[in-house]
Amino acid sequence: MAAVKRRILLLSPFAAVRDADHGGARAVRGLAGALAQRHDLVLLHLEPGAQVDPDLAARCVAVDSLQQMDGGGAWSRRARGGLALARGRSLWAGEIGVARLQRRVRELARGFSAEIIQAEYAILGEALRAVDAGPLRVLTVHDPASTRRESLSLRREGLPLAHRLDAVVSLRQERRALALADGVVVFTERDRRLLAPSTPASTELVTLPLGWDVPAEALDPVGTQPPTLLFVGSFTHPPNVQAAVTLAQRILPRVHVAHPEARLDIVGRSPPAEVLGLAGDGVVVRGFVPSVTPYLDRAAVVVTPIEIGGGMRIKVLEALAAGKVVVASSRAAEGLTAQSGRDLLVADGDVGMAAAINRLLDDDRLRRQMAASARAWALRELSWSTMADRYDELYARLERRRSGSRSRDAATARR
Repeated sequence: MAAVKRRILLLSPFAAVRDADHGGARAVRGLAGALAQRHDLVLLHLEPGAQVDPDLAARCVAVDSLQQMDGGGAWSRRARGGLALARGRSLWAGEIGVARLQRRVRELARGFSAEIIQAEYAILGEALRAVDAGPLRVLTVHDPASTRRESLSLRREGLPLAHRLDAVVSLRQERRALALADGVVVFTERDRRLLAPSTPASTELVTLPLGWDVPAEALDPVGTQPPTLLFVGSFTHPPNVQAAVTLAQRILPRVHVAHPEARLDIVGRSPPAEVLGLAGDGVVVRGFVPSVTPYLDRAAVVVTPIEIGGGMRIKVLEALAAGKVVVASSRAAEGLTAQSGRDLLVADGDVGMAAAINRLLDDDRLRRQMAASARAWALRELSWSTMADRYDELYARLERRRSGSRSRDAATARR
């Protein structure tokens, strides 16, 4: 347990739910649960009508949600979006209303006497402007805006002007948020390097990898016959669209040379036409499923050929924690301390990915060994309690820095 109990106001775009179909909501749920066990926590989320897990709500001092703005029809939404872009804010910021968010954060922070305000995702960063220099302000950047612009470049043709502008202003909005924070958390060293030039020297920028809920029991390490490859991802995220297409059209045919019986399951909400069109020739596009667990259980290999984007890939954490064999690109494996060749296989390019998959399909014993190693790694490294310890260390450093700054200011004033 933490030596110092703090009052923390945690801001999340999503209701914190363990079984949410959105990985970000599940990640916030894990962190909130760990922090609520050792601190007084108030959680504010932006999904009115959605309920956080009851056990988490019971641990929190309070759970609140910001009500949606009146819809007003398509033209009203477009007007709000246009006004937000004109003010240098994202389309999403126009939907929630930044001023409304800041007012609610100010009310909660004052009523709760918050010592720390922590915003999950840079889109909530401007909420930190709601408070003065009293509470410490911490920002977690799950996916830097520059990597989202990289993702949108895949869809340059036919992309509405508003979305192209949104990518530009999101980057500016992120930079403003970085300037408001006392501490900024990212999940990978690559993301830290991306944000470092935009982060003020007075702000501590730190890499803290994600934790994850490790299930009580491991899944089948080998999978069922015929051997199935599994790709999981929300297709509202462009890197997942690219990865699914690459896997089905370029990697799977190379796997079929050695293993013509192999199949591919593609699981994830909102598959666009280009993903739906992959179905056939051993490929099944499942779309949204209530639970990914049955598909993980019967998979022989979980494959994540991600080439762009930032942050950590929750789909990889989930598979390793479940005791499944993973073949991941270098980008998909960023932020992991897991060792390639022992806990997973890291490979890049169509030929490299196919070779790694074929190696695993050739050897049931190797799949069992690597699955067991992946599971052991997850049990050692993915504890949310460990992550909460790291946040406590960050809070303490920020408090010492502020205390030292005040002491220096007082000494200067006495001269």
